[in-house]
Amino acid sequence: MLKVTEWSIEALRSRFPQCTIKRCCHPKTRQTSRYIQIMIQGYDEDIHYEYRIDRAWKGWVELHFEKEWKKKYASLIELLIEHTEGREDLIWEEWCWGYRCRHSKEIDTIEDLCQTLSEMKTTFDPFFSESQESTSKATAWELPSDSSWTPSDNQVDLYERRYAEVARLHLTIPNYQRIYCWEERHVKCLLDDVFEHIASAGDTPYRLGTLILHAHDGHYDIIDGQQRLITLALLLSALGIKTSLLKEKLTSKQSKAYVAYNKHLIQKYVDRRIPQAGKRTEQAESLLQRIELSVLILQNTSIDLAYTFFSHQNSRGVALSDYDLLKAHHLRYIPLGNEGQAQHVTEVWNQMIEEGRQVGQETQPDYVRTLDTYIYRLRKWMRKAECDDRTGNYRIKRAYEAAALIDEIPPFGESFHFNEPIQGGAHFFSYVERHRHKYHAFCQTKEYSTLHTTMQGGSFQWYRDAIESVLFAYFLKFDSYYLSEALVLIMRIVLQHRYEHARAIKASIVRHVGASELVLSIAQATSPTFFLAEARDRVQELTYPNDMTKIMQAMQSKAKSINQSLRSRIVVTSMKNIHQ
Repeated sequence: MLKVTEWSIEALRSRFPQCTIKRCCHPKTRQTSRYIQIMIQGYDEDIHYEYRIDRAWKGWVELHFEKEWKKKYASLIELLIEHTEGREDLIWEEWCWGYRCRHSKEIDTIEDLCQTLSEMKTTFDPFFSESQESTSKATAWELPSDSSWTPSDNQVDLYERRYAEVARLHLTIPNYQRIYCWEERHVKCLLDDVFEHIASAGDTPYRLGTLILHAHDGHYDIIDGQQRLITLALLLSALGIKTSLLKEKLTSKQSKAYVAYNKHLIQKYVDRRIPQAGKRTEQAESLLQRIELSVLILQNTSIDLAYTFFSHQNSRGVALSDYDLLKAHHLRYIPLGNEGQAQHVTEVWNQMIEEGRQVGQETQPDYVRTLDTYIYRLRKWMRKAECDDRTGNYRIKRAYEAAALIDEIPPFGESFHFNEPIQGGAHFFSYVERHRHKYHAFCQTKEYSTLHTTMQGGSFQWYRDAIESVLFAYFLKFDSYYLSEALVLIMRIVLQHRYEHARAIKASIVRHVGASELVLSIAQATSPTFFLAEARDRVQELTYPNDMTKIMQAMQSKAKSINQSLRSRIVVTSMKNIHQ
């Protein structure tokens, strides 16, 4: 434990000269030697870092939110907790004085204290500066709007423009765009290139590629170039100039986190490169005039054409995921004028993208498990089509694109059966949300948890995923009624592949399940009893090989274990010992 003395306080002040550091308690109390507060610039004392010695005489570094923390900082705390999710070294908790985050490292020396405090500040300070910025009453000079871009009669116009002209536009981020996600290396690369060019290339302009904008209703949707434009806007902000783009409301918490961190990163870069504040406006003017862009503008055209450009352009850069393209694909089916609906489904979709669940050693979003594994396979098996589990070939995008329609006959009904044709637009987002919620409920069942925890690793996991997919189809139709019985029967039919093959190949397992027609049997059954009776008859015809290998025996042992764990839940006597 590091004691709080005049020496330790002065040592801390010398390492953090920009911070106000003081004792928390009054002199001549026993607490005088047990607390130090490190204030956060721009905030009152309700929020601060603190070195605290607890009753067990152990020292900790903590971030404190005190007094009216619920009223003033609840949303900020929520953002910080989400940002640090998965950090085992940070412990969030409510306590008698407010809310706090404690670093798990026990402090024994002044070096421990300085190192841990630096780590905490690196993690949290970018968000404090961003939050302070958003609530600050001080205003920087803003670029005026620009109405000089007069549209032609053409659908598409190409301009060569200085960044000063682009920055004055009313730029907006459409719902179909991906999140802002530039990492530190991307930001530093752009900053180094821009500043080095301006410093060494005389009056030669710095070419920053092509932008694609969709002009309509007095503003310009960014189709391609979002990452560059937001980063440049953050750079201008650090130099004292505000653009309209930074007023855009970001719906994704991931985007907000990237913006907050990159803003902090860029500000530090500017502080180091241009320490004289008086020279920053001059540097900003140079950036505005020296950076040039080719700007492709789609003039007052439909969302379909904008989406076409979006898909094509991004396919030649950093590849969009299937889910980025699916969102864009189905948003274009929402009629113009329904912006509220488009905004709502986008917010729900972005939230879904950011949620995850532990699967084995990895965290997988629910939507990946639902669409990529379960529903994808079920739709393929119902059609006796080949399942392609490979990634990177846009198989998911193709699988969930809107089905073809006859204009004279509108679609009707929303049964949300996993095998129904995909309707374009809002129906698709509802389809995904419904199945994601069902998957969440499925994961709460005893059958799922037993199967998931017992069969892990290697080929066991491949068989488990195939069994889960079929069991999920059963759950979608019959909920949890006789779910244990369904599991042991499905498991026995699927695992027959293991008992008949010397090697377990994932693609072969998937083909085996498709050929078994288990999914078709579930779809055709009008009651659990019909499916269970049919599956039981099939199981009775199956046999184990006489010369089972060790891996086959290991698989049988796991199946027996699952069967035994669920024995008390199985009410059909004939199915209590399926795997014995």
